[in-house]
Amino acid sequence: MERLQIAPNDVVMNAQEAADFLGAHVETVRRLARRGDIPSFKVGKDWRFRKEALSQWADSHHLRNCPANILIVDDEEPIHKLIRRMLAPEGYQIHASSKGEGGLAIVSTIKPDLVLLDLQMPGMNGPEFLLELRKIFPVLPVVIITGYPDSDLMSKALEATGNGPILLVPKPFTKEQLIQSVRMILKGAIEKK
Repeated sequence: MERLQIAPNDVVMNAQEAADFLGAHVETVRRLARRGDIPSFKVGKDWRFRKEALSQWADSHHLRNCPANILIVDDEEPIHKLIRRMLAPEGYQIHASSKGEGGLAIVSTIKPDLVLLDLQMPGMNGPEFLLELRKIFPVLPVVIITGYPDSDLMSKALEATGNGPILLVPKPFTKEQLIQSVRMILKGAIEKK
């Protein structure tokens, strides 16, 4: 087994410290570590990062300030634009789909850090999307954004959620409500790790 040599003056960071250092979401940093795309090593159940190696890697990959990926799955284009205007200035990378099927295609190419999901959509509705999403990513955080919080679709969505974190934001919502909800569920997902 290869032993890692750490010099006495090396600064070793945990995943959250590395994420803060890079300006990235902690789950993005962990995902890069799991794939072996970032210089890291494991101690117990979490990853560790040598600051100097991480700094060199970040400079060569231009990945400082790497934003969290948020996927919007909602059939209303004006909602996509509204959410993008609210969250993009906060540093989030926004992806959107008007259909559940399209959302699943996006999920298969980039793993988002969070999904903002409408319930009432033609074709694959919110609960059906959530069931399929949980087969791929059982604990990916989801914020349900709906004008029908007391509907049967909401009950079905709650049944489909499994062990993944979920939060409800009723329409209409304010910028502050959305930003606070996104931050809260992302932070909660981090703390569960």
